Amino acid sequence: MKNFISRFTVNLNKYQLFTLFVLFFIGLGWLGLFLALTGIFYDVILTVYILSGAVMLLYLIAFNKNRIEINHRFFLIFLLTLVAIFVFAFYTTPTVFSGRDQGSLSETAIQLSQNHRLEFSFDASRAFFHIYGPGKALNFPGFSYMQNGNLITQFPIGYSAWLAIFYSIFSLNGFAIANGITFFIFLFSFYLTARYYLRSSSAVMAFLLVITSFIFSWFFKFTLSENLALALTWFGIYEFVLFTRRKERFYLLASFLSFGLLVFARPEALAFLAIIVAILLIRYKDWKYLLFAVIGKEILAVIGGMILLYIFNITVDSRFYIVFLKDLVLPFLSYKNDVVSSSGGMLASTYYILRVFSAYGLLNFLVFGIVGFVYLFKHKKFEILVPFLIVLPTFAYIVYPGISSDHPWMLRRFLFAVVPVSILYTVWFLDLFFKKRGYFYIFSSLLLLANLLVFVPYLAFSSNQNLLPQIKTISSNFSSTDLVLVDSKATGDGWSMMTGPMNFLFGKQAVYFFNPNDLAKIDRSKFSNIYFIIPNDDLETYRQSGLLARLVPVKNYQIATTALEATPTEPQQAFASPVKLPAMENLAVYGKIYMLKQ
Repeated sequence: MKNFISRFTVNLNKYQLFTLFVLFFIGLGWLGLFLALTGIFYDVILTVYILSGAVMLLYLIAFNKNRIEINHRFFLIFLLTLVAIFVFAFYTTPTVFSGRDQGSLSETAIQLSQNHRLEFSFDASRAFFHIYGPGKALNFPGFSYMQNGNLITQFPIGYSAWLAIFYSIFSLNGFAIANGITFFIFLFSFYLTARYYLRSSSAVMAFLLVITSFIFSWFFKFTLSENLALALTWFGIYEFVLFTRRKERFYLLASFLSFGLLVFARPEALAFLAIIVAILLIRYKDWKYLLFAVIGKEILAVIGGMILLYIFNITVDSRFYIVFLKDLVLPFLSYKNDVVSSSGGMLASTYYILRVFSAYGLLNFLVFGIVGFVYLFKHKKFEILVPFLIVLPTFAYIVYPGISSDHPWMLRRFLFAVVPVSILYTVWFLDLFFKKRGYFYIFSSLLLLANLLVFVPYLAFSSNQNLLPQIKTISSNFSSTDLVLVDSKATGDGWSMMTGPMNFLFGKQAVYFFNPNDLAKIDRSKFSNIYFIIPNDDLETYRQSGLLARLVPVKNYQIATTALEATPTEPQQAFASPVKLPAMENLAVYGKIYMLKQ
């Protein structure tokens, strides 16, 4: 491996070229993470890496162009991948609105790009820090107050750092580009992994089932860490499979670098790495031989560096890990009560999840995938089970997803591992079960048709369409020294509030406002005026508190946007009513801008 890395003019095979291509982006992710953690996130450093890496990649491709094999199937996969990414991105609205994870992750990325470090503050945030002090920043969803009054994210840093790289270069379009790159890596890694276990035509069918599945096209439109996890998980799996087949350390290093970066974005990566180590120990038995003969000193040094950076990351992002550990312990503490409770607890949750899977055309993959897994396990075909074994811990989400149950939101838990691996082993099982290829194609086509029935209606739909320019128009009514207190339903959706983009895109002192008692505690000397943005349907709260009498109407506003209808949020409701796909709605919100009397 050492000679391979040091001599870039050697002949590289197609596997090595693909690995180096993806490692270029993984290296970019590691660089962005390091810059974020150390507080030196500057464009010039990223630009130098991108330019030098691009030149090296072009040189390697040019030098080894005669060794690159492009057959008609590869060209088809490449073309369909590009078309899918372009179409998905075209129907995407930047998820920069406050209230839910995607908005908080986007804001973290933008603030990191603008301030060059993870911590940030502004006059409005400091005003509310003096009210609430250190801890969870209730007025700024997804953030916490540090002891010095600065805000910092409550989420793992890896994905926000990844987004910040592309926002720094391409502005808001960078979010779609960032997800496009991760989706490209995922699709090719998934297809190449499938080729190791399936005949070429079956691997193409598995690819088609993935690319037409609603879950991937839908969450492509969101800035959620599962998008990065898709790429890192499946590239890591592919490289590990390559290593088990070819015994070259270079592929093992690539797998560790991929899963190592994933640790900084998704906690599930720790379980993936543990299983990989277990597989290696089972295969090689002698741990000393494994460490020094199989893994080697160079990879051990890289792993050591990753561990040190992870420890540093825990100190910077300690709030996330405290919450994560609480959530991890909670289901075990409540399991006994859940099972015997009248509400059904975890049993009700599992039943509800399976019904949601059925509604979105995913249950077939789960059932056939598990059947394929059981068959392979029973016949001790462990070599074929490697991808399934690596992601096996994520199947626990079927019992306890640890997420609000409104759908399709809750499907994000199953996006990057459960659904792709289920599709892979579904195709493997069908390939085994149907001896005649004609029956295989017929049944696979039925699964493809079931995909399309959900995929097509939502393909061109985007939540919060045209909302951002309307927020920009509303923001123009305020100066940078005004305090703007915004009701959670001012946009018609408490998960898509206007406060975030008003702050980090349009330079206003906007705050999500929910407690009228806070008004008396605000230091008004810091602001020219205090304004409220309140929808007409939500005035009663302000009337009951007596606050409405102190407000002077300044201007009417209205918002027209799109959203999915609200779905049941309690799994127990699935017993009494059918789980159905959400309807696409056009929302119209009418309200007023008010000014607080002096």
